[in-house]
Amino acid sequence: MLAVVLLTLAFGHLAGGAVSAQTTPTDATTTTTVIATTSAPPTDGQPRIVTTLRAQPADEPVEGVEMVVSIGGDEIGRAASDATGFVAVSVPGAGQYDVELDGDTLPDGTVFVQGAPQQLRPIVQPTGDRPVVFQLTTAEGGVAADTSPSSTERVLDLFASGLRFGAVIAMAAVGLSLVFGTTGLTNFAHGEMVAFGAIVAWYLNADEGGLGLPLVVAAVGAIIASGVFGAAFELGVYRQLRRRGMPILAQMVVSIGLAFALRYLFLIVYGAGPKQYSQFAAQAPTVHIGPVDLRPKDVIATIVALGVLVIVGVFLQRARLGTAIRAVSDNHDLSAASGIDTQRVILRVWILAGTLAGLGGVVLGTTDTVQWSMGQRVLLVMFAAVVLGGLGTPYGAMVGGLFVGIVSDLSTYWLDSDLKIVVALATLIAVLLIRPQGIFGVRARTA
Repeated sequence: MLAVVLLTLAFGHLAGGAVSAQTTPTDATTTTTVIATTSAPPTDGQPRIVTTLRAQPADEPVEGVEMVVSIGGDEIGRAASDATGFVAVSVPGAGQYDVELDGDTLPDGTVFVQGAPQQLRPIVQPTGDRPVVFQLTTAEGGVAADTSPSSTERVLDLFASGLRFGAVIAMAAVGLSLVFGTTGLTNFAHGEMVAFGAIVAWYLNADEGGLGLPLVVAAVGAIIASGVFGAAFELGVYRQLRRRGMPILAQMVVSIGLAFALRYLFLIVYGAGPKQYSQFAAQAPTVHIGPVDLRPKDVIATIVALGVLVIVGVFLQRARLGTAIRAVSDNHDLSAASGIDTQRVILRVWILAGTLAGLGGVVLGTTDTVQWSMGQRVLLVMFAAVVLGGLGTPYGAMVGGLFVGIVSDLSTYWLDSDLKIVVALATLIAVLLIRPQGIFGVRARTA
């Protein structure tokens, strides 16, 4: 309940800074700034690459500049920016395209910011708009001022991004760790619980195809639905399997099949294209913390995730149910012999796991996009967080999630963003070679 209150206050604060535009984050070949586009989506359903060209420092729209899109050296299309600087080029389908501006059409005195990329390679989804960002500036004589961020600013920006992502992953991974601790089950369908929360919130919030509820109301509804979803996992599947004496390994295989079934059910019901909530789709980085510029929704997402981690930690230490959960995790048989209703505790652990996973999905949906496969994308990172912190230890999942998020995002300063997961897993292997039981794990007896 405290988590719901915290989320309500957080999204209520965001309401003042929302920008109603549909955008998606840029990839590693673009800048980290996301700009809003005001054009309506295409009527033919084709995906588009879009941008709004503005020249700094006055933030003036740049008209008449042609954006050229090609693939494999073959030009796909081009279009010129309008009076607001907006330009869109339709592409035939999903894929990675080369995007650049025709330098001959740039107005006199308008140039690229020094150090900014002049050719981008965005990955386009099967439907919807894919925003890209070109950094332009005006300078006398065509000489651009060096307004690119310093190395220190970039590192701090990446640290802030990694802290946000790590906190959200840690929040979702706590449930995965608790389920393992109380039942011994490694639930491969936990990622689908994350996606379920995000998708339910989208359906409750969307103006078209949904109920059109405010995002804060939709988020609370999604969290409650996710808790029920977690209870359905326990009552409808795993409790029945335990009663029939199914081994843990077989239950794990069942969770893999359940993950695939749910994932493609989401694809059929929700669709393949990435979508965003009606509020907070795009925001300018208006929050300044020293040299770091952040979007308000990223700040609130970090505060919500860290706040929930603190609440869960206090709950496990101080609450009676939290003590029972830790007792069952430590020794299931001894807990049952001591009078603890272990089946009731396990049910409540599944409800808590579903609630935290659903909240994690909602928060990820506000800072990223909502996709049918988003659970699959974060599952490996959650497993890395749980194993790094120590299997079955919720505090380990918290620390492991923060560590994995920060290290993986900081690695993009030197490496391509596509390798960030590889860096996280390499870090996991390095830590486990030194401490095989994980950071908070207990070394198993070998004799």
